[in-house]
Amino acid sequence: MASQLSSALLVTGAFATLAYALGMISRSGALGGLLVGTTIYVSLGPRGFAILALFVVGGSLLTRLGYGRKQRTGTAQEHGGRRSARNAIANCAVATLCALLAAATGSEAFTVAFVAALGAAFADTAESEIGQLFSRAPRLISTLRKVPPGTDGAISLPGTLAGVAAAGLTSALALTLGMLASPAPALLVAIAAFLGTLADSLIGARYTRIGNEATNVLCTLVAALLTLILV
Repeated sequence: MASQLSSALLVTGAFATLAYALGMISRSGALGGLLVGTTIYVSLGPRGFAILALFVVGGSLLTRLGYGRKQRTGTAQEHGGRRSARNAIANCAVATLCALLAAATGSEAFTVAFVAALGAAFADTAESEIGQLFSRAPRLISTLRKVPPGTDGAISLPGTLAGVAAAGLTSALALTLGMLASPAPALLVAIAAFLGTLADSLIGARYTRIGNEATNVLCTLVAALLTLILV
């Protein structure tokens, strides 16, 4: 256990430092990421951390894609795209809890839920960043009326396709790493992750004052719960 903790601190510390140096995260994001990353590494080992790293790196690259254009339309991530501790906790709290439960119980179900939660977080980020960049007329999911890019609950074809791709990529990586038993559960995990983003959009459209962080938590929670039911 001490050896696993030492490895976790070394790997996550190096990752957080590099992410901060590259402008992916703020100082608080580095501290939050260190806490989340260490917990996941200790609970699920390098494979679990690899899933987390895919979300962090992939999400950051998507955030930076066309950043100047997003700034001009007022949809860009604040602080130059650097994610804070609040972002880390909102996106990873459910996945971290699943990792802890997987380690405590030895249940593969919680490992699968962990993958789905991070898949949903990645898919939600992909939908938002790609949709804001490439869709001129997104539609509100609850009424399908046209709304400005960046509106809570807005969906678009480019964003939706990006979300499907991100969910599938997360599931495929977990399958490759042996965290998912076969392609069948991997497909269900990808579907659950994508459905989590739909829940995020529906909640955002219906309860506009709930805030982005709260909808992110609910997005990942829905995905995790769906896998516990379906897989």
